[in-house]
Amino acid sequence: MNTEEMMKMCRTLSHKYNSPSHLDDLVSEGILECLEQVDQGNTHEANLRRMANRAMHDYINLKTLPVKVPLHETSRSLARDTKYNTTMSQEGVAKLQQAIKSTSTPIESVNIIDEESDPAVIYEKKQDLISVIRAAKNVLSEDEWDLLSSRYLKEKTISDLATIWGTNDTDIRRRLERCIIKVTDSLNISR
Repeated sequence: MNTEEMMKMCRTLSHKYNSPSHLDDLVSEGILECLEQVDQGNTHEANLRRMANRAMHDYINLKTLPVKVPLHETSRSLARDTKYNTTMSQEGVAKLQQAIKSTSTPIESVNIIDEESDPAVIYEKKQDLISVIRAAKNVLSEDEWDLLSSRYLKEKTISDLATIWGTNDTDIRRRLERCIIKVTDSLNISR
């Protein structure tokens, strides 16, 4: 069996696993196993097919798991849901089965968008903040702007503001709410 025939056989076998995202990886695993078998002197076509199929099965069912699982008959039988007499303890088999049947997804296969480090998102947030501050300065009186900026830009607590303004917490909350309503109305933001 030459390399072209091995490649064709591995492509055919890879479709059996119905995993388009892993198709090329499956073919690579199969062809690699075939070439290793030929290197060891095993050139019989049926043996090459069986070993390529086994390598693909190991890849799709064991190597793509979120945790490293040993490649031996026990883990292969657990992946296939078949019985296999093993020398492993029941607890070991249970832990191995838990790892194989896990529904977790490896982090590299999940598309994660980190908005905090995306320069475009950071820029947009800064621009939004600048436009809100401009609107607040235009719409609010001097006292209202002092109150709003102390609370949200200087991060003072409502209790601190109540002490500074010589009033109670409830009054400060009401004043802040009125300021926010004025700013959101000027920006046409729905509440």
